[in-house]
Amino acid sequence: MSAQYSDYKSKLEQAANWCVLLNSDNPTDADTQAHNQWLRADPENQKVYLELQALWCEFDRYDNSQFDSQILNRVLDKDKPKSKNFAKSVALSAFFVGFGFIFNHLGLAGFGSDYYTLKGQQKTVELKDGSILTLNAQTQVDIEFSSKLRLIKLNQGEIHLVVKTNSSWPLVVVTDKTTTTALGTQFSVKRNKQDTYVVVSESKVELCYLPVQKCVVGKQGQAMSVAENQLSGPRATNPDIELAWLNNRLVANDMSLAELLSLLEPHYQGVFIYNKSALEHIRVSGVYPTNNIAMALQMIASEPAVTHTSAANYFEFISLK
Repeated sequence: MSAQYSDYKSKLEQAANWCVLLNSDNPTDADTQAHNQWLRADPENQKVYLELQALWCEFDRYDNSQFDSQILNRVLDKDKPKSKNFAKSVALSAFFVGFGFIFNHLGLAGFGSDYYTLKGQQKTVELKDGSILTLNAQTQVDIEFSSKLRLIKLNQGEIHLVVKTNSSWPLVVVTDKTTTTALGTQFSVKRNKQDTYVVVSESKVELCYLPVQKCVVGKQGQAMSVAENQLSGPRATNPDIELAWLNNRLVANDMSLAELLSLLEPHYQGVFIYNKSALEHIRVSGVYPTNNIAMALQMIASEPAVTHTSAANYFEFISLK
């Protein structure tokens, strides 16, 4: 992590704290004086604070009904807030400070990786061996080529590879407890926390689960995975559906709405706010554009039982009617 990024992260966290404190119900004169001293200490402090304050002001355009009580109660885990300012304080404090929202949610922690994408981004790069690497949204990878091995470490997210084959120079994708070795040309690897999913779109790929030293080989049109500490597959799949993200599409076939939202959100620079358990039983099917989330949300809101509202063109509330 660069020193510049660490400094920016620190300033943003401080600004979020000041924003919450000064918009609470009872800021003291000492609070105001300390805040002014902090602003004068560095021009960047004022810049970052004004950016967050502008977002705070957007909340004033909406009444309390825009803040789903379930969301606030989930944050507080106790009684409802006593005032509008306090409700906003809790919400922004949780978003910006308590949950490391700005950094983890947007994917800014990936700045230290060789290649990375933020929310709402995809990237395609040509590696020095001629292989083509495509990163889905919120993905982080490190590359290490030696004379014996081409190593790609997938720290987070999902990648697709079109490999320049070379039997004497293996290409291996590594996650926490797996290795995925190209035995052919095209495949994808997705890492979701400790789980790894592989889809083979051309030729063959070997997936190994290191703790038990067990491997399986999948061929074109098959998928394999290590999930919940279990190696499974190969099994039949449709790469056109699994890899629709390469064409800015997400295909849902009788999928739960909660799962659909979790898959769409990395493609949006803002925030989805919803009650997962409440939306789990809503089933949806369709082809949703990942490069036009506004349209995707319109499609979701067309479901008879679902409603959608937007705040500050950044926070998207999806709930049952």
